[in-house]
Amino acid sequence: MRKQLRGGVVLVAALSLTLAACGRSGGGADAPGIDDGSVRLGAFTPLSGAGAVTSSATRGSEAYFKYLNAEKGGVKFADGKTRKIRYTVYDSQNSPAVALQQTRKLVEQDKVFALYGTNGTTSNLAVRDYANQQKVPQLFLVGGAGAFGADHQKYPWTMPWQLDYVSQGKAMGQYLAATKPDAKIGVLYQNDDYGKDYLKGFKEGLGAKASQIVKEASYELTDATVNRQVSILKDAGADALADFSIDKFTTQTIKQAASLGWRPLHLLGSSGTAVVPASGDLAKGIVSTAYLKVTTDPALANDPAVAEYRRIIGKYAGAGVKVDDQGVVYGVAAAMTLQHVLEQTKEPTRDGLMTAAKNIQGLTVPLLLDGIKVQTSPDDYFPIQQSVMREFDGRTWELKGGIIDAAAG
Repeated sequence: MRKQLRGGVVLVAALSLTLAACGRSGGGADAPGIDDGSVRLGAFTPLSGAGAVTSSATRGSEAYFKYLNAEKGGVKFADGKTRKIRYTVYDSQNSPAVALQQTRKLVEQDKVFALYGTNGTTSNLAVRDYANQQKVPQLFLVGGAGAFGADHQKYPWTMPWQLDYVSQGKAMGQYLAATKPDAKIGVLYQNDDYGKDYLKGFKEGLGAKASQIVKEASYELTDATVNRQVSILKDAGADALADFSIDKFTTQTIKQAASLGWRPLHLLGSSGTAVVPASGDLAKGIVSTAYLKVTTDPALANDPAVAEYRRIIGKYAGAGVKVDDQGVVYGVAAAMTLQHVLEQTKEPTRDGLMTAAKNIQGLTVPLLLDGIKVQTSPDDYFPIQQSVMREFDGRTWELKGGIIDAAAG
């Protein structure tokens, strides 16, 4: 399969789930953090500050691990031993420097077997040198930069999970070229690797129609608003908006476009979609990529996987975790993938774990959209590269069309 090249000190809070007595703390120098009854995993995530909303993914994974420990006794490895998961999470404060400090603590003091679900693109970039020097798996990190999968030869211990930003941008470009071939395109993007990855993929997806981009406008994370940029794109005559913004900037874009009476075909990177439902009718018609099931979709009201997800979150998630938060869905789906990898780990060593992670063959994860598979190989560190376009109807998202495979062209 051909792959496209994929081109952020005080501990504030710590979460630790320990659901059973786990015996000794490590499995020896060759396999710390694992014994016959338990496996210790660790992560950092922004539990405080502006990026704290993204920690819903961590909350979802925690709840799923609690479920596995309580109802399944843990995870049964390929060596026949069932081990409970001990998951320790520290606050990165959305700071790469703090994330590195917390990673050192997890590896050198807590003696984790592996890092799982470390959260934040810039923070993950900041720690991957250390993780690879220590030969500690940095598995299914939360961050969509294409570099996490593309740089696997240099960083063989680091693997992402989510659909990367380049692939998402490519899918949106292909969709726009097919549905509005004469579009005059304005692009809003965050001026960092996040936004530039989306933009790179978007232009790849557009192909020759990339020449129809009439204006590009970027913003910095330190900017107060993007109102000026939105006005510039409107004034450039754009009737399609490729929007690679996040959080408050996405909300501002929606409101500013409405205030200007501008109703372009609005394509939005999925990392910005968490704030869309709160905008209601103002956001109606926004189109984005999807690979996870949306729990508010009426068509999934009787879906067994969604029903079980709701049960697990209702029983095992902590206070403040919202069952319909797509970040929580993400966290559970990623944890399900990790469960599969642990089940396929034949030797309870870090090498054994990475061998299993690099050999996922067409895995069906119940919370992924039907037809989307998780697949890796020693030369393929992009577990998910398929998506489906979806449109917001003012209340929820409706799927549009079939599966787009970003690796297929």
